[in-house]
Amino acid sequence: MAANGSPRNKRSYNSRRMIQSAIIHAVLLLFVFIALFPIYLMFNAALKTSRELFQSFLTLPTDPQWQNFGFILNEQGYKGALYNSLILSTSSMILTTVISVLAGYGFAVYRFIGKQWLFLLVLTGLMVSETSVLIPVYQLLQDLGLLNTYGGMILPQAALGLTFGVFLMTTFFKDIPRALIDAAVVDGGSDLQVLRHVIMPLARPAIMSLALIEFMWAWNSFFFPLVIATKQWLMPMSVRIIDFMGRFTFRYDMIAATTVILFTPILILYLVTQRSFHRGITFGALKD
Repeated sequence: MAANGSPRNKRSYNSRRMIQSAIIHAVLLLFVFIALFPIYLMFNAALKTSRELFQSFLTLPTDPQWQNFGFILNEQGYKGALYNSLILSTSSMILTTVISVLAGYGFAVYRFIGKQWLFLLVLTGLMVSETSVLIPVYQLLQDLGLLNTYGGMILPQAALGLTFGVFLMTTFFKDIPRALIDAAVVDGGSDLQVLRHVIMPLARPAIMSLALIEFMWAWNSFFFPLVIATKQWLMPMSVRIIDFMGRFTFRYDMIAATTVILFTPILILYLVTQRSFHRGITFGALKD
């Protein structure tokens, strides 16, 4: 019998490690394929004509139709829709992030009567769906004269994201050592100075994560802009995509090209901010 640590046992151990590693990598490659395959189909369909797409949706395009993107942005007038999406997403992101940071600071730092009940009341917003508040929000915007305006789209979108934003910021701010805040207050710092010079630098990954998430939600928003913006010149791109969805025909090539245009800014933004995004999302999980 071979002794422990013999070359035969080492070869057997190395073989098992190699098999385990191969299985793990095979499973990971399978998940990567499942995740990337729909994206491949989207880009592939965007570069085909409708006829070629129906003939074969899996094969690469024989003659890539790059002009599909120019047709959508120029001839279909989607440049204005892209501009509307940018206004809606950026404004909602800024408004939601600023209010969430201020409210999160108040919940995390201050002690006041009814604090826990008020925070629970804020959290109930996580259970509210867009459809359940559509009619009262629509009537309120109508009374305020905000239908078919940028403000009418931005305010509801920002309000929908506030619950998550306040919850996220409160959670992160509570993890910041209280001694740092007390030291800044003793040195004569006001609340805004403490927030700006102590809290925000430490919570920068969390704030950037919230901003990215809110931008993505607003960028992909469909339901509220569809109801509030009835004029075509005001519709964001996520709503204008229905132009290619008729009663009897669907322009799948144009729908795919529009989706690629919608998808690309989010992808670029994520790639630029992915390090801060990952740090912000995993901040609380990495604490001892």
